[in-house]
Amino acid sequence: MKYLYLLLIITATTITVTFKEIVEAESGGLNAKEKSLISILAEARKLRWDDGEEYAIGELMRDLDEGVDPEKEDEEMKIGVERFTDQLQRFSDQDREKVKELFRENLGQAETKSLFQDASKLAKEEDEKLKELKKDVGFQEDEKKAFKELVSDVVKGTNVEAKGDTELALMASAGKKVDKLKEEDKKRLQAMIASHYGEDQARRVFDMAKTIEKEEGDKNQANQ
Repeated sequence: MKYLYLLLIITATTITVTFKEIVEAESGGLNAKEKSLISILAEARKLRWDDGEEYAIGELMRDLDEGVDPEKEDEEMKIGVERFTDQLQRFSDQDREKVKELFRENLGQAETKSLFQDASKLAKEEDEKLKELKKDVGFQEDEKKAFKELVSDVVKGTNVEAKGDTELALMASAGKKVDKLKEEDKKRLQAMIASHYGEDQARRVFDMAKTIEKEEGDKNQANQ
């Protein structure tokens, strides 16, 4: 299918650090059109779609190809599409257009238009769910600040567990509220973090939140 070819080209661009390296390393084994496609991406910017985004946009292309309603897809796919769209919106107009042109060359004008319309619709729906999620978490202002600091520290590689007792207690309190969310809402929150910092960092944030929550709970039990 056409979408598989496109997905393979996009996926190939995530293997190495930069597109310049990809072009240099892979150009000998590619045909003229493949070289052209990678060159377009190389000129656009350093695109780094992670596994979740690749899966989601691949599923969306398959739905379009097979006439399946993307609204029937699971939340993981919809969240991935939202992240893909969010990342694309951060590009400059010129870079965003280059990416869309790559899709047009492989899918055609009409299918590309439908693809991005579906992606935009799903993304807007997920954005609304994320807004509701922020309310449902129920963070107090100090908990919200502590959770943001947790995210920042994990991303920067700061030793979170070296924080003061008050800060750790607030992080643990925020972690408990996150832990009480429905599973799909946890995925949405993790996806929101991943859209800014990547899937690996988002997983590390959630792992650290669980660690702090457990350590603070153990500490409280020991002091009783």
